[in-house]
Amino acid sequence: MIVSTENALLARLHDVFGNTLRDIATHPGDWSEEGLRDVLLTPPSVYLVWLGAQAGQVKGVIDSRFVFYVVAEVINGAEGDRPGLYQIVARLMAGLSGFRPANAGPMRFEEGRNLYTEKQGNGGVVLYGIYFTCEEPVPALMQDDGVDEYLRHYQTFTQADGSPPFAAPITLRRGHTDDE
Repeated sequence: MIVSTENALLARLHDVFGNTLRDIATHPGDWSEEGLRDVLLTPPSVYLVWLGAQAGQVKGVIDSRFVFYVVAEVINGAEGDRPGLYQIVARLMAGLSGFRPANAGPMRFEEGRNLYTEKQGNGGVVLYGIYFTCEEPVPALMQDDGVDEYLRHYQTFTQADGSPPFAAPITLRRGHTDDE
């Protein structure tokens, strides 16, 4: 549900912006110095991330919250030859408000926020968060035969004493319950 909604939103952004932006992608996933630097070095761009959800008003439905991080070199690109924050945000809001991604309900604009930091100010870019919500149906519980790919996974364990972490393969038994 989240993946199909995100993919539909990314496709919509590509339709709305065409080749006017340098990058349209899922947010890299972390706010480390390196991750932030990568985002700030690619204006004009839009990055998407799912922020989470809360219970919907109807059983089997959640209200998902998405943020679109808009990175631009200028606030208003009307006087120049590149899209500014105002132009990107206006097009994003027009293109997404009411849009129905995948099996989700229509996108609803919630708020826009200036995410200014000293780091971005020193880099000569602006960063804004444009927040939308939509209702998403919760899929039915997967059958046991649909989780084969998750029966074996790898987990990394850290040690409190400072020893290096170690990875261990974990294999779950099919049909295992907590009562056994």
